[in-house]
Amino acid sequence: MSGTSARTPAEKAQGAERRERRAEAKAEREGAKLRAARIKRVRSIGIGVVAVVAAGALVVVLTRAAPGGVEFSGDLRAGGNLEALSLPRLEGEGSIDYAGLADRPLVINFFASWCPNCIAEMPDFERVHRSLGDQVEFLGISQSDPAGASIDLAHETGITYDTGIDRNGVFFNALGVTGMPTTVFVRPGGEIAEVWQGALDEATLQQMIGEHLGVTT
Repeated sequence: MSGTSARTPAEKAQGAERRERRAEAKAEREGAKLRAARIKRVRSIGIGVVAVVAAGALVVVLTRAAPGGVEFSGDLRAGGNLEALSLPRLEGEGSIDYAGLADRPLVINFFASWCPNCIAEMPDFERVHRSLGDQVEFLGISQSDPAGASIDLAHETGITYDTGIDRNGVFFNALGVTGMPTTVFVRPGGEIAEVWQGALDEATLQQMIGEHLGVTT
């Protein structure tokens, strides 16, 4: 005779019920672990996004010291504010500092000897510069161009306004532009009214100065 008695139907039912409860408890524990892992991932992603946004915000306001003696700070988009800019003079010694120009409207024009449209528009910029006198400051910036080539170009096109050099194009790139020529219209105090990509002739330049800087001939 066997030492193990046969299980009654009631005992079998109780055993099945216990196994079912254990299976449900196990499933609940695994589900809780999955939910906790998902929450952790979502929080990590959220923190990462906040960190990226915060870092991006800092990029546009912190001072950037770049190779070639260029320093700048501010939100450099149209509608933003140019807080500071210092760069070496294209020809001669010393540097050009925006602090000395901030009380007047300013037209910044990027140029390079390898840019045909820059070469074509620079005499027009000179004519508008002469016609406006000291009502508007003009600043030409050679970007990503050998200094000698840009100096020769400035002489050939006859510009007489101040010129600086952004040897590695870091200030130009910080504006978020890619096309040349590029012209930036800055109101007194540093507000960037417009960042224009493309060539400008004399009449269009005068029109944009009137529209964005409030100065007309």
